[in-house]
Amino acid sequence: MRETVSSQSPVPMVLKPLAFATRRSAQSRSAKVVLAATVACLMTVPASAQSRDQEVEALKAEVRELRTLVEQLLKSQSSPDGNQVTGPAAATAPTANPTEEAAMASPAPDPQRNEKPENEATSTLTSILSDRQPIGRFPDDAFVTSGTFDRSITVPGTPGSFRLGGAIQVNANFDPDNLGFQQIGTQPTIPLNGTVDDGSRQFAIHARHSRMNFDYRAPTALGQFRTFVEFDFFGDGDEFTNDYDLRLRHAAAELGPWKLGQFWSGFVDVFNIPETADPGGPLAQPVLRNPGFFYVEGDYDGSNWGIGIENPAGDLGGNTDLIASESVPNIVGFAKLQRDWGHLRIAGIGLQLKSDSDSKYTGGVHVSGRINTPFTGHEQNNLAFGAQVGEGFVHYFSSFVGELDGTIADDGEIDATGILGAFVGYQHFWTDRWRSTVTASLFELDSPEGTDPLFYSGGERISANVFYTPISGVTLGIEGIYNTIETVDGSKGDGVRIESVARFDF
Repeated sequence: MRETVSSQSPVPMVLKPLAFATRRSAQSRSAKVVLAATVACLMTVPASAQSRDQEVEALKAEVRELRTLVEQLLKSQSSPDGNQVTGPAAATAPTANPTEEAAMASPAPDPQRNEKPENEATSTLTSILSDRQPIGRFPDDAFVTSGTFDRSITVPGTPGSFRLGGAIQVNANFDPDNLGFQQIGTQPTIPLNGTVDDGSRQFAIHARHSRMNFDYRAPTALGQFRTFVEFDFFGDGDEFTNDYDLRLRHAAAELGPWKLGQFWSGFVDVFNIPETADPGGPLAQPVLRNPGFFYVEGDYDGSNWGIGIENPAGDLGGNTDLIASESVPNIVGFAKLQRDWGHLRIAGIGLQLKSDSDSKYTGGVHVSGRINTPFTGHEQNNLAFGAQVGEGFVHYFSSFVGELDGTIADDGEIDATGILGAFVGYQHFWTDRWRSTVTASLFELDSPEGTDPLFYSGGERISANVFYTPISGVTLGIEGIYNTIETVDGSKGDGVRIESVARFDF
């Protein structure tokens, strides 16, 4: 049996400075490590039966071992990669999970056998080191890391990245002429000449264009997996109390080349929409968001092609006793060529207009593009354009609503509305922060017999604006818009709007 060390033993002398330092910093982790290591060494001190010289030499050796152990522990605490070391052999082999490593090195005692830890100091060291692991469910959720696409962060425990985005947007409209209390410039609702007092001015301000979206993307063996949902506030509500409901804009998912859900129609060229304060934009710019199912090859913002089906939603007027319906989806295909000078895109649509006694298959073509014009003074200057021809798909244009795709005659035969439209928009950057866009557009409808005489049959829109971006994410702008319209019976109308916008992206 080992005897305790005599009171004359040099042990207390050796440990006095260490004990003093430990008391001075009793709350520090380093002090706890040193104290635990000291206890481990003291438990193996030689018995007093040894000679004093042997005892001193043994203590010197223990102190040297203690110094080595403490240096290794302190080195592991200051390791820049955050790995933890549990012994000399681990100095060059950091472990991914210190708790699991400690458990492998020192199995837990069995309480049923009344077992105690083999070495109490070693158990204390294991506890201290285990406390240093990150707090959280996953090893990387104690901090935020950048995701795989712009302004995204990684989702802990998954290979995916997530982004919460959107904008607060406030629009203010002043109409020197009465435009029918429109919050979006809708061409057919412009009052005809003589129907309202030309001096009836109107002013409105609203935040309904504000929106929020959620974007998740992750790589998989089948290609990129992505989900995207976006809402704005153009749902039902009361314009006098400003309590508008959320409206679904986008709700779509993609896996590799397959796209499913509600997103921009394949007939729409998202990358050539001119920058305007009025979200309606040019008359002849299709901007429909439509549920569908697509196969797309290529990059979303590069060269690509695709084909798919979309929700049919044609509007028919005329004989109201014959119900309009759709029995087959719209078929849409597109191809886009992207180069350094800009892009060109062509899209086609085929659809069915159907009543309970007739059906007609029709469609059209949309050609669009954006050409970079750095030779006009700034590398971001560009010219956007688009043109379309066909019949029966008027509802693909946001400025037109209600029974315009065709008519049902008294005999039940369907006659589709012909479409011809074009626009051009030039954007000029005065500086990196100041820019302007000028647009001109026209839209003509070949309305079939039986169309309401007061329905829109054509018109023009001209707009010019100035936008300013003082800091990233903030856009301020003002725009002047001039509209003309003509109805089926030849009546005309026009109006001017001055629209300002403040947008704060997040």
